[in-house]
Parts: sequence; structure tokens; C-alpha cells
Amino acid sequence: MGHWVAQRVTSPGFPWFVVGMHNHHLARAAAELIGGRFYSTQEMKTWELSLGITTLGKVAGIGPTHHLIGHQRGQEKIGAFTFDPIEPGQEPVYPSLWTASPEVHKSISSHPTHEGEPVLGCEDEQIEMLAMRSNLFISRGLRMTSQSLAVVSTDTPAMGSGAWNALQTSDAGIKAALAIWGNSTLSLMIRVCYAQTTQQGRATMQVKALAGFPVPNFAADTPAGQQARQLASERYGELAALPLEPISYAFRDTNRHQIDAAALELVGLGGNAAAARALSHLRSLWCREPAVHGGNETIMKALGLTK
Repeated sequence: MGHWVAQRVTSPGFPWFVVGMHNHHLARAAAELIGGRFYSTQEMKTWELSLGITTLGKVAGIGPTHHLIGHQRGQEKIGAFTFDPIEPGQEPVYPSLWTASPEVHKSISSHPTHEGEPVLGCEDEQIEMLAMRSNLFISRGLRMTSQSLAVVSTDTPAMGSGAWNALQTSDAGIKAALAIWGNSTLSLMIRVCYAQTTQQGRATMQVKALAGFPVPNFAADTPAGQQARQLASERYGELAALPLEPISYAFRDTNRHQIDAAALELVGLGGNAAAARALSHLRSLWCREPAVHGGNETIMKALGLTK
């Protein structure tokens, strides 16, 4: 009738992802990864990651929601600012990364999309929101069939939105590591396990869930942590400029493969040929998951799942 996978419950209600996964080999690999190990399904080998898995909230601060930040003009009047799209040539004073645009956000290094106008009578709230600006953001309602990025870095500090939550840390190495890791297939595998996938092709996280999202401990005060931050800082420039296809096309996106290779380096598996082969195989399995391709006919045809 099917397969079973033994999985330790790490917290109330998590992880139940195994129930919804099509490939039981991938379920095993995902469970190992959340536990801090990288598993090769083809060779039945396991490698310990150089960094333990912790939660995002212990590596970076989680910024406020759009309910506090503000609203787009013409919509429900909530928050401290009213936002309009940034016009060409405009120099924004109160920028925000408001929308998740498949056309605009194709590389890790991106730009704010909207400019805020202070709402009268909310000066204290505005000062509070401005104090929580960042240049690193994580997508909350990730649509893998059209969006290329789960984590974005902006060229200037900005406020978040309902689509993007600010991640706050003063450590440039941690920012670079989260930006690289967050857009790797390994992180995206964990995201599909952790997030709400009630809509195929989407991996949505509510604000309260962001703090518990599993990530390597890039803030670790250890040689492995220091090396990860240094490597991320060195590799960030070239990787951040790479144009990426939508996430569901990870199986063929050679630029994302470069990010995947760097992600292996960050957790101590750089130069491990067997681990690289294992990741390539897992990436192929993962992209074939209905939760990832979302039943999109174009993507399924590219995968060879339909004629």
C-alpha cells in the first residue's frame, strides 16, 4: 500500500511532512537533514554537518508584520505608513520590500519596491518601524512555481511587508550565509517540510512560525561557524548576482546548482564528491514532489512527467 518512515517528533505538530511526501527516500533524507545530517539515498551514507541545526530566531531577529508597518494606498488603513510603488528615478526616503515580484526578484541581490508615506499621528510607531529596517528578508508566502527567491538582500535598508519579513543581524557573515543557504535546495527541502503546503507549489510560513524555522547555526562561536561566515562573505558577491529560474526548476537551473555547491561548503561538505552527487539526486527527487511542482503542466513537462 505504501511505505513508512520512522520520525522523531521534534516539537508539537512537527514534523508531519512525511505524510504528504510522495517519495519515501526523500522523506528519509529530509528527516536526516533536519537532524543535522546529510544522507545519500543512493549510497546509504550519512555525513554530519559541521554546524548543528538550530532555529532562525536564534540566528537572526524576526522583523514586524505588515499590520504594524503599514498598508498599500487604497487598501485597509493599518500600520504606520502608506505605501506606493517606487517610480523610476525616485530616491525613496522610507523604502519597503513590499511585493514578491517574479519579474523583479530573480537574483539574491535586489531592490526595495515601495516607498512609504508616514501616516499622521503615528510618529512613535514610525520611529519603531524604522529602527527595525534590514537589508535581508525571508519570503512568507513562497510560490515555488513562479518565485525564484526564498531570501532576498536589498541594496539599502528597508522595511518589510506581508510578503517579506525582515531578518535582523549586524553580522555581515551571518547575513551572507542566510542568503546563500536560504536559496539552496537543502534549505528549500526543509522549508517544504516545515511550512504550510496546503496549496500545491506553495510553502507558506506565518510570522510566528518563522522563528522556529530550522537552519544551520551560522552564529556559532566555533571554528566551523567562523569558517561558514567567512566562506559566505567571500562567495556572496558572485552568487548574489546570479539570475535564477523559479524554484520548481531547480533540477535544471545551473546557477542554483552553484548556490547548492556553496551551501555544502557552509556546512563542511565542500569538496565531498559523494555528497555533491547525493545532492544532485535529491534535487531531482525533490523537484518531482507534487508539493514542489504544484501540478504545473509546463514544469511537469520539463521534468518528463507528462508528454
